[in-house]
Amino acid sequence: MILPPRNSERSLTSRFLAYEEYPRYEDISDAGPILSFARAHRLDLLQAVVGDLTIPEAVYDEIVVQGAGKPGAQDVQHASWITRDRLQDRSLIDLLPTKLHHGEREALALAKELDGVLLVDEYEVRREANRLGIDHLGSLRILKEAKARGLIPAIKPILDELIAAGAYISETLYQAFLDDVGEG
Repeated sequence: MILPPRNSERSLTSRFLAYEEYPRYEDISDAGPILSFARAHRLDLLQAVVGDLTIPEAVYDEIVVQGAGKPGAQDVQHASWITRDRLQDRSLIDLLPTKLHHGEREALALAKELDGVLLVDEYEVRREANRLGIDHLGSLRILKEAKARGLIPAIKPILDELIAAGAYISETLYQAFLDDVGEG
């Protein structure tokens, strides 16, 4: 499925498919969104929105092995809703920009291989996903979906928690997103 073309006249988040319109094959995640929600003690919210997540081995290694003792490591290691999957065809990894981390490249390749939706926040990875025709969404979409489903009454407090816990979002995007969801 190809995302609609970007149009500056359309709102920040409505230019993309509604979450439930994405093909429901697999949700693949990079480390970034998982760590953002984990550091803010909000993995339960991520799970409530996406259900099950699949991560490639390199993302598991980044979060659990290299991140041992850090927020999210044990949660991911013991989460039954987050499963690891091994990439069958590693050839795409070598074709991806080396400026991307290994986990980001594996997440892109696994999403392509499984025809899944990629959960990722990093701009460069999202740009590469667009180039490869991979549907993707980020933490802001998760928050918007959580509010739409009635899982949270407001987005701003949760978004502020994510930022306080280390997630980065530019001030411009922060304000535009809150304006878009009626909380600006």
